[in-house]
Amino acid sequence: MGYDHTCNDPAMLYRVETMPGLGWLLKRRLYKEELEPKWPTPDLFWDWDMWMRMDSNKKGRECIIPDISRTYHFGAKGLNMNVFFQESYFKKHTLNTEPNVKFNVGLLKKENYEKEIERLVGLAEPLDHSKNPCKNEKDFVPETSDKTYIFYIEMKHANDWTTWNNIARCLRIWDLDARGFHKSMWRLWLKGNHVLIVGSPASPYAKHKPINVKPIFINYLKTNLPLILSLCPILLGLLK
Repeated sequence: MGYDHTCNDPAMLYRVETMPGLGWLLKRRLYKEELEPKWPTPDLFWDWDMWMRMDSNKKGRECIIPDISRTYHFGAKGLNMNVFFQESYFKKHTLNTEPNVKFNVGLLKKENYEKEIERLVGLAEPLDHSKNPCKNEKDFVPETSDKTYIFYIEMKHANDWTTWNNIARCLRIWDLDARGFHKSMWRLWLKGNHVLIVGSPASPYAKHKPINVKPIFINYLKTNLPLILSLCPILLGLLK
């Protein structure tokens, strides 16, 4: 998820269903043959990154992203950016400074990645689901190190973001829309521990949920009034 407090391993890679939006690479053939012919023209007021995230362009494909980012968003002024937005969502992103990092790219192939996720979910220790990660932020994740934990959140279908949006807000990560997931599951680091967040029953990995564990459901929304006000010029621009 890219923030100072949610990443840990410069050699770790994830498969995610959403295009990250900053630094990225793709095959020339994909761009020339598929994307360029239908790329939004200047007369269309559309952000290219949001356009790239449309299902009609994704076509079920995934992106590979590193646990620790290799790019950093430093602009605080622009068409869809202001100082408050930069401070709230981008300033606390981590930037990798370790050279010569070796990636296990083979692990990211579809079949291998599924085996790895199944392995992680199988060995992960369930967190205490009687606790609310928003109300028990300090002790929801134990004071351990390099352990793998898992918790399940209520997610009735693939587009049910009610609980996730609140979890993301409480974890102080991107919460304006749902990103960084793979089959309704998120991976991040908290307190130096690898944590898996699985949407249940939407995710196929929810089959590992113990019978006595009830998925966490959070049905309230803590509004961020300063942020909403700061976004008003941006939202008005999009409506023009």
